[in-house]
Amino acid sequence: MCGFVIVLTLAWVGLFTLVAAAESQIQTRYDGQRLDFHLDVLLSAPEAHVVAVIHDYDRLVLVFPLVVDSGLLEDFGNGVQRVRAHMKGCVLVFCRQLKHVLDVHPSPGAGAWGSARSVPGQSDVRAGHLSWRTEAPSPEQTRLTLSGWLEPDVWVPPLLGPPVVRRAVERHFREAMPRLEEAARNWLPPEP
Repeated sequence: MCGFVIVLTLAWVGLFTLVAAAESQIQTRYDGQRLDFHLDVLLSAPEAHVVAVIHDYDRLVLVFPLVVDSGLLEDFGNGVQRVRAHMKGCVLVFCRQLKHVLDVHPSPGAGAWGSARSVPGQSDVRAGHLSWRTEAPSPEQTRLTLSGWLEPDVWVPPLLGPPVVRRAVERHFREAMPRLEEAARNWLPPEP
């Protein structure tokens, strides 16, 4: 269950771009209360397309298999946007639907920086924070780096200890990454 919330968070931001690339790294730590993660991946897709897919909130369901509903809730007009991502997933035989609402803060400047903070009152999360950066080592490659932490507000059965949750989170990242890379390679702007 905890793995779903975490993957949802990552899924939303599109930060789950980790496996399709020639060079990737996933680090996770879970102590039963808080999940910490760091992703670093080199994608075979142009940076502008990767950034577009990351911020295409209405089409996250096409990229991230666990996301069942997503979209923009509110644009605050100062660059901050409130986004929802609902997902359904299983860890072992325990299945659950979870919701996660985040306030996304893009940062100006070279490369695409951004961060997101969980909105606990509207989420199945007590707290969470993500930050990411993209950079283009070549016109057809993008390095995506994502770091963050999440404190799910769900009961995790004792059978699902930290190693099981960590493996599930890493597996979900690996399953979603080729889809993100593919979506970025084939990205077309949404129809008006």
